[in-house]
Amino acid sequence: MPRRIPKKLRRRIKTTLFTVCIWVLGIFWFAPIFWMLSTSLKPTNTAVTEQIPRWIPQPFTVENFENVFQAASGINVSRALLNSLIVAILATIAGLVVATPAAYALARLKFPGQKVIFWMYVAILAFPSVLFLVPNFYIVNRLGMMDSFAALILPGLGGTFGVFLLRQYMLGVPREIEESALIDGCNRFRILISIVIPLIRPALVTLGLMTFLGSWNSFLWPLIVLTTSSKFTLPIALVRFSAGWGDPYRGIGTTMAAAFISVAPVLIIFVLFYRYLIRGISLGAIGKG
Repeated sequence: MPRRIPKKLRRRIKTTLFTVCIWVLGIFWFAPIFWMLSTSLKPTNTAVTEQIPRWIPQPFTVENFENVFQAASGINVSRALLNSLIVAILATIAGLVVATPAAYALARLKFPGQKVIFWMYVAILAFPSVLFLVPNFYIVNRLGMMDSFAALILPGLGGTFGVFLLRQYMLGVPREIEESALIDGCNRFRILISIVIPLIRPALVTLGLMTFLGSWNSFLWPLIVLTTSSKFTLPIALVRFSAGWGDPYRGIGTTMAAAFISVAPVLIIFVLFYRYLIRGISLGAIGKG
């Protein structure tokens, strides 16, 4: 009869295997980013001609990053970086301002059609975002907002996922706290500002991060509505930037530098706030229906 493995040893083996898998996946996902940085720090002739690619650049140079900010291929990446930052910040602030009271209304207020509206939000989550490109384009065009930052920000206000996430999180706030505030004479707006918002801060941080990153990385919608190069966001500028070299190998180092500039803010934000992101999603998922 085979000898049974002790429970403590089985648990240790499972933990070790899980840790190894996490490290392997981490290396697998981080390797392209590290290679991007490595290539951006190599001279162009080295990046193209080296027989055995080196992960550590030898020699080391920052010339490619200088070329990016000097608009070496005719595309002003610095301006595009600023445009993306402006759009992402405004979209994040506006999205939180609109989604928070909408979620509170669905979580706490009683009005005709409340459940219907909520389940419509849930149903919309099942549709791919590309399905709304044509209606959004029609509305933006009719309102005369083409080729403007407003066209990038307004269609995303009150996003269904944001309202759903905040609503689920608000359901976890004890009603007794709000009822006590109502007895003390607070109105609903004061309760939302002074009581509910401080208690759902992790969810707000989570939604803010997701909105910011979604706006920062958005490519298809800005490509459709923007036509002036001075208003291009960073993803569009990167495509034009890489195409501006003609020969893809001639500007590979500078292109990688531009790509890393685009990725770096996302990595920094995720590293700083990933605890809030995980906590907000996990706690929001256990809200009552």
